Amino acid sequence: MKLKKTIRKVHLWMGLFSSVIVFAICLSGSLFVFSDEIMEFANRDISKVVPHENQLDIDVMVDIVENTFPSHILLHSISYKQRDKATLFVIASKSTGLCSVYVNPYSGNIIGKSRVILLFSLIGHFHKQLLLGKMGSWIVLIASIVFVIELITGFIIWKPKSKRRKYLVKSKIEKRKVPFLRRMIDWHRALGLYFILILFVLAATGVVLFFLPKYGIEAHKHEQETVSVDKAKKALPKATILNALMEEAGVSAVKMELWNADKSPYLQFIVGSKIGLVTFNGSVYLMNKYSGEKVCDLELTRVIKNRNLFRKLHIGDWLGYRGKIISFLSGLIGAFLTLSGLIIWWKKRFKSRR
Repeated sequence: MKLKKTIRKVHLWMGLFSSVIVFAICLSGSLFVFSDEIMEFANRDISKVVPHENQLDIDVMVDIVENTFPSHILLHSISYKQRDKATLFVIASKSTGLCSVYVNPYSGNIIGKSRVILLFSLIGHFHKQLLLGKMGSWIVLIASIVFVIELITGFIIWKPKSKRRKYLVKSKIEKRKVPFLRRMIDWHRALGLYFILILFVLAATGVVLFFLPKYGIEAHKHEQETVSVDKAKKALPKATILNALMEEAGVSAVKMELWNADKSPYLQFIVGSKIGLVTFNGSVYLMNKYSGEKVCDLELTRVIKNRNLFRKLHIGDWLGYRGKIISFLSGLIGAFLTLSGLIIWWKKRFKSRR
């Protein structure tokens, strides 16, 4: 009994101190889950083109975007095998942030640009670091670990004594009027028990992602990458490498990293059937931009694949739309658990003072 009483206190006080942060993390996570689908819908009018016979090389389109937005940095491009889709460029500047630019691959005209990606970038950064930089990342990490402990202690406290006990409908089938506090406790307990495994996976993968090595601009945000590049050599056209990758079986899209591309002898590509804002279904290639050959960099590909794997688990993308719906609902339920826990504590505290 003493042990269970101690666990109850741990569950209560850790939950109270972390409730606001966990609520914000869960809610922002739910908002981010369908970022790819929302961006695709919001940009549907500027992402479609009328197909023609010949497409421009990606090198020409890169020059067009660079000349049109000279104060911006080109982060990456996504080219599609589907002939009625525009080529997507993601650019950024310190003053305006991220922006999606859609280029007609046949005429080179810029169809339009969109700031929807900036909104989801802000939501993603808030989810990861509360917009507080490195300090915010540590706060989110500690809150996530606390949430894992909350799930474990909550299960120990509220685990059903009988398999036939129906917590979710208990308050609905009783004939007498159920007080608000009793109803809130029942919902807090029921949803916590039914979603504990999913919430545990979401929280645990978030913790793992914090410790996994980063890559690209995310890893070099505060440092200048220095790689020896032989300026006497002439690099192959980017289109030569990209077009060869596009011809591989099962490839519908090719993402080419453009950030710092001039300072490295290699070009990084992601090829696959689906490429989203933070996840992808496909393979990672590092290509020698002078010879066009694939470079065997096991460390980089392992880093990218590991982060992609845990991001897919974290977002629910590994199960397609079903997984995303589960993750979306689980984030809302996680937010409800923290809010209902606060309400239960406040109501009990107020009741004890009467």
